[in-house]
Amino acid sequence: MRKKLQDKMFEVSYLVELFISIIVGIAVLVLAVRLIFDMLNMTFYSDGVNALVEILDDAIILAIGAELIKMLCKHTPETIIEVLAFALARQLIVGHAAPWENLVTVAAIAALFAVRRFLLNRHDLVETPDGLIEMDNETEGKCGDIE
Repeated sequence: MRKKLQDKMFEVSYLVELFISIIVGIAVLVLAVRLIFDMLNMTFYSDGVNALVEILDDAIILAIGAELIKMLCKHTPETIIEVLAFALARQLIVGHAAPWENLVTVAAIAALFAVRRFLLNRHDLVETPDGLIEMDNETEGKCGDIE
């Protein structure tokens, strides 16, 4: 009884994650279209360098949204590291921080890449509604395969 309840709760949480990823996906698509229209608007560029910063900020936020969708679908340590790397890169590129904050951000990105290179294994386990399975070429990249 307890195992069945745990399995049902896991399946419900999985479906909620998929629903959230669909909502985020719709938001990313709508905002991507808005970004394209903003870029086509010639009066937008009258602001000079600030316009470029705004475009970069919006584009990187959309990329973070896309990575977040992958993280919600795949449940692997690699996708979490990718989302964190994009978020840190956004802070580094668009944010106007002090030099020591930029140094800390670069060190954090380097640490994430070191973790990905030396500590993550391609055969890490991933959680699914059926339990834990090993990642392989068939399961990698599938999103929301609940039967």
